[in-house]
Amino acid sequence: MAIFAFYPAAPNLRRPDGIGFVLAEGADEEAARAVAQALVGGTSIDAFTAVMIGSGIAPVAVQGVPVGALSQATWPNVTRGGGFLGA
Repeated sequence: MAIFAFYPAAPNLRRPDGIGFVLAEGADEEAARAVAQALVGGTSIDAFTAVMIGSGIAPVAVQGVPVGALSQATWPNVTRGGGFLGA
């Protein structure tokens, strides 16, 4: 399985809910994108740029706190607005 990060490469591609970085695992980019979309629901991330995470990847920082699905225990699960992710 591969890990991909998805983000809007231009301001006009940003989502109205402020989600600007999604990390997901899948057999390939398409599968990982489907997992990412299911996590965040709402506005499509089809136009988001995909970056495969692996050896030699440049370091990156994301402003804000990561938010994961309600059903997991790795990441915080409450959004800035006090809600939860998911379709």
